[in-house]
This record gives sequence, C-alpha cells and structure tokens, in this order.
Amino acid sequence: MMEDRKEGIMEDISHGMSLEMVILVICMIPAIVLGTFLALYMILEITPDYPPRSDMQLERLLQPTIWNPNATHELPYQDYVTPFDSAVRHLSDGVNGTVAAYRAAVGWVWVSDATLNGVDEKWLVPHIFLVGTPSYDTNPAKPREASDCEEQANTLVSLLRAEGVEADDVRVVLGLVNFGGDEGGHAWVEVYENDRWLALEATSGPYYDDDSQRLVERRGMPYNYYETRSYPSVDIWFYYNDVHYIDFVHSKKKAPDHWSTLQVASNDGSEVKGVDAMCFSLTLLITIYLSEAQISIIGEFAPRKTGIN
Repeated sequence: MMEDRKEGIMEDISHGMSLEMVILVICMIPAIVLGTFLALYMILEITPDYPPRSDMQLERLLQPTIWNPNATHELPYQDYVTPFDSAVRHLSDGVNGTVAAYRAAVGWVWVSDATLNGVDEKWLVPHIFLVGTPSYDTNPAKPREASDCEEQANTLVSLLRAEGVEADDVRVVLGLVNFGGDEGGHAWVEVYENDRWLALEATSGPYYDDDSQRLVERRGMPYNYYETRSYPSVDIWFYYNDVHYIDFVHSKKKAPDHWSTLQVASNDGSEVKGVDAMCFSLTLLITIYLSEAQISIIGEFAPRKTGIN
C-alpha cells in the first residue's frame, strides 16, 4: 500500500512539472516571436543600406574649385570646419554632448550634388548647409538641411568641436570606401575615444533617391555602431579638422602622433592596434574583407549601385 502511494505521489509531481514546463513554453512563445521581430528590425532599420551616391574622386578633390590656393589653412579642406560659426553655435545650443550631436547629424538628408547644386562636386561651408540649403529650390527635402557626405562630415565635426570635443580627438576623413562591393570616394567622421578611433556615419540617415525621385526616411546607425565593426575603408587621402591635418597625397602632416595610427575594431570587439595609416597593412585589408563577408550574409548593407559619396 505504501509503495503504491509513493508511486502515485511521484506521478503527481512528474505530471505537475510537465504542466509547468508546458506553461513555461507557452509563455515563452510571444517572447521568442517578439525577439525575432526586434532582431529583424535592428538589421533592417538600425543598420540600414546605403543610398546611391555619385563618385567623389580624388582627382576632383584636387581641382582649384575645392583645392583653393587662397585658403586660410595649410590644408584647404580645413576651411570647411567652422566650430565658431554662428549657425553651428546655434545648433550646438540645442544639443548636449557628442551622442546628441551625432543624432542631430543623422537627421540631415543626403542629396547628391547633381540634384542640389547641378554639378558633380561642390563643397558648401557648414553655415550654407545649415541655413541656406533648407530653402534651395533644388532641395527635394526642404525645409530640411540637405547635401552629400562632405557637408555632413564637415558640419558634424564643426558641431562636435562646438560641443567641446578637443581638436586632437575628432576629424573628418576623406578616402576610398567599399560598401558591399560598391567602391567610391567618401567623407566620414572619426572621434578618439578609449584610445582608439571610432567611425561615425552621418549619411546613414534619410536620403533622396535620384533614380526613384523619392525621399527615403531612415533612423540612421547608432552612435556606437562601429565599436565592434570595421569601417570598410580601402584607402585614406586626408584627415583634418580646423586645427590639425594629415595629407597622405602630398605627404604632409600637422597633427598629433595618434592621428597616424589606425586602430581597427574586429567583429568580436577586440582591437588590432598600431597599424600605420600611411601604408594600410595587410591586417587591415583582411579585417575589412572578413567584415564585408559577414555583413553581406546577414544583409546589413545593400548598396543600390556603384559609386559612393
């Protein structure tokens, strides 16, 4: 009799545990579905594809229209970083810190020079970008600020400098990039944090698609997106801000020593330090190749056509 009772008790306990497990699984189903949805959302929205862009070639960057011999700085591009400009200061009054400045930047609209200015390449100072372009008749996103990569990079660095970031720790980068097989000239921003350079992509926000003639809204990448990913740069032409610069094309430099060292974050968050930016070691190229291979698999980037700006 006692043995039968023990077996009955064990069956009851076993049955109870099975029921609890069933209830637990049922409760987990919505969480699994929600988690899957959020993961897909993160891939499709927060890590967006890049807009179509016309090429920004090194040859055009060296033309007199941009390479101004009468520039007030040693490197003419430095004239386009203006942290003390009134429009930049006004914008700075409305943001607080580097992350907020970046979030403001990814709200700017990428529009090609061909659409906005009627030419392949035209640089605008931050004041014109912030105050002038919202009223351009050629701006398909007016009354919003609009232009392509160099205006957004120059203005973001100007804003970060106005926010108090030291000249040693922020810069515009001009160079050649390769996003998923689409290679072209580009301008982006880097900030020096925790003894390494972190890339910021201001043009990851909304953009005007010249082919479909429509405005595409996007949230843009998170501030720390490239903390654990390698930025897909192939070659670097210039680093600069309003104080420092490195000109790799003409082998000129006026910058702190850490500007000459490229620090690459691998996909697992570890760092490859001490890579000389003058020659771009094989380590960098392999890191970029592996990063692009992984990114293409999960569909994080899907450029629409060749040429990036």
